[in-house]
Amino acid sequence: MKSQVSPKQLARALQVSESSVKRWCDQGVIPTVRTAGGHRRIAISTVIDFLQKNDHRLVQPEILGLPVTTGSTERMLQRAQPTFREALLCGDEQQARAVVLDLFLADHELSAILDDVVARSLHEIGELWGCGDVDVYQERRACEISLRVLHEMRQVLPRKEPPVGLAIGGTPGSDLYHVPNTMVDLVLRQVGWDTHNLGVGLPFDTLRQAIADHRPRLFWLSVSHVDDSDQFISDYESLFASAPPETAFVVGGRALGESLRRHLHYASFCDNLRHLESFARSLATAPPQVSGAVSGTMNESRAF
Repeated sequence: MKSQVSPKQLARALQVSESSVKRWCDQGVIPTVRTAGGHRRIAISTVIDFLQKNDHRLVQPEILGLPVTTGSTERMLQRAQPTFREALLCGDEQQARAVVLDLFLADHELSAILDDVVARSLHEIGELWGCGDVDVYQERRACEISLRVLHEMRQVLPRKEPPVGLAIGGTPGSDLYHVPNTMVDLVLRQVGWDTHNLGVGLPFDTLRQAIADHRPRLFWLSVSHVDDSDQFISDYESLFASAPPETAFVVGGRALGESLRRHLHYASFCDNLRHLESFARSLATAPPQVSGAVSGTMNESRAF
């Protein structure tokens, strides 16, 4: 996927005149930037935003570096999900990219796409692998394709200026699950947060240092795997106690069952990405002094 395109390339992709695109640019309908040589360029995120808000269809999406089937796949979440799952199982990355992008262009909330299409497909593939109906390489490949699709989606999300606040996070210890953590980053970014994804498998000491260095308004912890529950509780509570009061802790993940969760303090526990989006929006409009590390189980929403 290209990061920027020219007005001429966009005109060809839409099959409209270049003068029409230049007029939209002059009117501010399509924001542009200038190269060192004075040529206009349009960010791909701006193109996606324009397509979402206007009645234009990509006729030649490949000109913009997008999948050739963009604009022609199913745009209903429930119908698109099996198509996405089969694309992952077959290793068809182009089709997987097109499904997600088309749903986004159809103005579905990103959290809904990730919950109902991406996460559900990976869950179903995991169940098939557990039953011996797919090989382990297919399950692993599905995760890798999903991760690449998510990284490309990050490029097309319009940036909110100024951002509503800084959000940082990752996964702890031996938790190496990239996909849930990346989905959290994307949802927060779409809401308008300036997100810094710290990565996976991070020791609690380095998470503590990251919070001290950046003093974020929101800190997320995606927890899909815990080796030792008692040690996790001890390490987490120490991290929570060391955080500045204005930092809201948001946690989620399949490893955070109720028996473990009742020993933890946090501002919100999110059952899914829709819940995360809702909490992140409410936090964005709350005064900073009341958004911080709230003790207890303030928002029992469950898991990224």
